[in-house]
Amino acid sequence: MSTPQKQDHHHREDDALVFRVAQLFIGPGGESRSPTDIADQVTREFNRHPALSRERIYPLITEAVQRGFLRLVPPVSQQLADKLTTRYPSLQSSILRVVETASPQDNANVATAAAQLALDHLGEITKHKKGQPVGLGLGPGRATLDFCRAFGTLLRECPDPAKLKFVAISAGCPANAPEYASISFFNLFPPHVVHSKVGLFAETLVPQKDFETIKGRTGVKEAFEARDSIDLVVTSMGDAQDKDDLLCMFLEQSGADLASLRAAGWIGNVQYRPYTTRGPVKEKPNDLRAVTLYELEDLVRVADQKNKHVILLARQCGLCGRTHADALRPLLTNPALKVFSTLVMDAATARELLQ
Repeated sequence: MSTPQKQDHHHREDDALVFRVAQLFIGPGGESRSPTDIADQVTREFNRHPALSRERIYPLITEAVQRGFLRLVPPVSQQLADKLTTRYPSLQSSILRVVETASPQDNANVATAAAQLALDHLGEITKHKKGQPVGLGLGPGRATLDFCRAFGTLLRECPDPAKLKFVAISAGCPANAPEYASISFFNLFPPHVVHSKVGLFAETLVPQKDFETIKGRTGVKEAFEARDSIDLVVTSMGDAQDKDDLLCMFLEQSGADLASLRAAGWIGNVQYRPYTTRGPVKEKPNDLRAVTLYELEDLVRVADQKNKHVILLARQCGLCGRTHADALRPLLTNPALKVFSTLVMDAATARELLQ
């Protein structure tokens, strides 16, 4: 029994050292110290042998961020948010965050802001659920992956977080990008918050005529049975003109004629469900469609429901830098496409929406 106790003691001491370095770096009272001064003081306080070097200070600051001792909160632009709310009245009934980003490389900041809002929503939902697990439905994609990393970190820091029931709300993704599948996000969360997990196991794209049959299959029906228990949906959007869009990539790999689809008015997609400026796309019997728990009409209904939330992330393409403003605009102007109750976007998209 003595060995584990010794290991726990060293772990706590290590955390204490990392925290103290971060504390001194920020500076009590706002008076930060040089790396040399911090190294000298921590060496004395923790009786370090050998002494802590000044070169070790910056890596320890990085450690402090990773361990949650320091939290980087991305800046938001209230001015841009106010202008968008004036331009697009539908936003007045929603929660809106516009995150300042210097470049597409800052895309994760949008997800970080969304994770903080999700934590706020989780607190509200938990009061309503009265001890019952909170259902979290996760869509596919790069933005949702970033969200889950950020949200998982926040939940690790919560002293008494709600228990979550995780539900994958879309099946699969391109085979060469499995990290963007909804089900792959489950392992990004700390085990102590997990009540249960429900996967969605099917081909990503199936003929429309087969969809109703597929919904009843083992591996699929369990997710559909869990749909009504989802309290918080988190998903992102895609742009039909973005060559890096996952749905476009998958359709192209499946032999679909993307040029014809775009010519027919396809402008974007949410949770792999496409839409035009007029509303959701209705596929013909032989057309390929995604296996997903929610049609766009369902998301509109859930977003408007009391004690339910739909968080939508809208940001630049992290690969080519294209903003998705053109694809986002119909979601702000057509009531049949208001698929969110909380919208988080980057400043570049916001500015283009205002042009």
